Amino acid sequence: MTQGETKSILGVAVRDVTRLRKVAVVVARHGFGEILLRMPFAAQILGRDVAKQGKEAQGTPAERFTQLLGALGPTYIKLGQVLSMRADLLPADYIQALSTLQDQAPVIPYSDVEKVIEQGLGRPVAEIFSELEEEPLATASIGQIHMATTKEGRRVVVKVQRPGIGDVMRGDLDLLYLAARGLEVSIDELKLIQPAKIVGEFEKNLLRELNFSAELANLVRARQLLDPARPVTVPEPIPELSCRTVLTMSHFEGRPIRDLEPGSDEAAHAIEEVLHAMCKGVFVDGFFHGDPHAGNILVDDEGTICFLDMGLVGTLSPEQRDDLVTLVLGTILDDASTVARVLLKMGTPTQRVDIGDLKREIIRVRSQYVMVQSVGEIDTEGFIEEFANAVRKFRVKLAIEYSLLVKAAGTVEGLVRALHPDVDALEITKPYVERIFSERWSPQQMVQQALGGGVGVASLLRTMPTHVDQILHDFETGNVQVKPITPKLDKLPDTVYQSATRVAVALFAASMTISAAVSIPAGYESYMDWARIFFFFLFTALAIGGWTVTWWWHWLGRARTFRLAPLLNFFRRR
Repeated sequence: MTQGETKSILGVAVRDVTRLRKVAVVVARHGFGEILLRMPFAAQILGRDVAKQGKEAQGTPAERFTQLLGALGPTYIKLGQVLSMRADLLPADYIQALSTLQDQAPVIPYSDVEKVIEQGLGRPVAEIFSELEEEPLATASIGQIHMATTKEGRRVVVKVQRPGIGDVMRGDLDLLYLAARGLEVSIDELKLIQPAKIVGEFEKNLLRELNFSAELANLVRARQLLDPARPVTVPEPIPELSCRTVLTMSHFEGRPIRDLEPGSDEAAHAIEEVLHAMCKGVFVDGFFHGDPHAGNILVDDEGTICFLDMGLVGTLSPEQRDDLVTLVLGTILDDASTVARVLLKMGTPTQRVDIGDLKREIIRVRSQYVMVQSVGEIDTEGFIEEFANAVRKFRVKLAIEYSLLVKAAGTVEGLVRALHPDVDALEITKPYVERIFSERWSPQQMVQQALGGGVGVASLLRTMPTHVDQILHDFETGNVQVKPITPKLDKLPDTVYQSATRVAVALFAASMTISAAVSIPAGYESYMDWARIFFFFLFTALAIGGWTVTWWWHWLGRARTFRLAPLLNFFRRR
């Protein structure tokens, strides 16, 4: 273990508890103290006055929530940016507010930058670069970017991770998970959203983002998928000058596309190439840029487009790409049944879905946003918002890949409206959809699917007699039993067991209390009196234990389960 990994459990716990109190104060200051008090042990740890601190908080809940995440620091800002992609979970006003979060952080001192490079690459900076500029090109919460020149004279960009950011974010992730589990226990409605699972996905992606080797792998894959016929590129990574905390890549001389004049030929060319690149990534490669905002796309004087910051990318399997094409075709052909079936396949329903109501909602949204006279009349933003509302209404949880795709599509749509609103997006998308459609129905593909299906049917027919014999034998021997499904009655044994256990513990505590009272000695003159004193303390301790268990069970659970995993994560050793 390294020195940073040998911290004691007590040290980690003390640090996290201190951080917890600071976070709680900031949460209360933004008007969310009442929610804090609904969590287990919040009143005992934080005090009941915590809810009074946010009485003067200004703004809507969505605005205050966004301000809260910004005030809590880089981990929470990243969480807000991830949540801004989950239109299937949050209302539109929250999505809009969270989209304004900016990844800002103080500049890393140059001496610290040198230390990170030397520790990561194992050599002094002077042996790696002939020049490393002290003034950073950009600064963010996770890292900082500097221009440099290699020993061979090549101009490169060096991305350096902020010192200590890993420990800070891991500590915040512990608190986030603990808070998410506490909210699930305290608020019934949040069980459908499953905030702990969201935090788990966020933790996995954030820890991956902290490993610059993952971004290097994304750059390598993106370069392999580049279309030589189109003027689109990504920086070339330099593996020998990169590690988990340092990423070195080629420098692209260009300017952000937001600096282009709207409506100009340059802007039209840039937008068309961005759309081609995104369509190819989504429909053909299944690998696309997850955050294609104006600052992450550069264009040079020759019209070449360069996508930066490949730390966040989306991936789609061939089956998911087929579903997207089917969804597009179903929408164009006004086939509500197909659209409904694909939507349910793309997500996970958390409750029973009325297919009839879903079809009527699809027809309404299509007639309002798709049946227009021209492409310019299509309200993409409104369509995405209505789509997200329908997903939330029917409690369908989209896969994270689709959530990222919806976010990326909305970002690109904003670029189109700002720089070249007259672009024929459908004409650009059409060849890629046709390519997938032709591949799906190609003779070779159909023969392959037919052979695969035929082999499966033949295997099923060959083994069916054995399975039938086994089922009949199980019925005869009583190994197969038919039981009615009664959800409410099925919970009755557990409810009776919990109630009986609580009553038993309460009766035990009451009996110990009475025994302690009876055991109080009248004096201290004989051995019998000292024996009664001993039993008095014994019964008192057992009574306190019994009442504590009864109180804990009633206050914490209220017939809900509470997992120990968050507490173990809270005190885990790093």
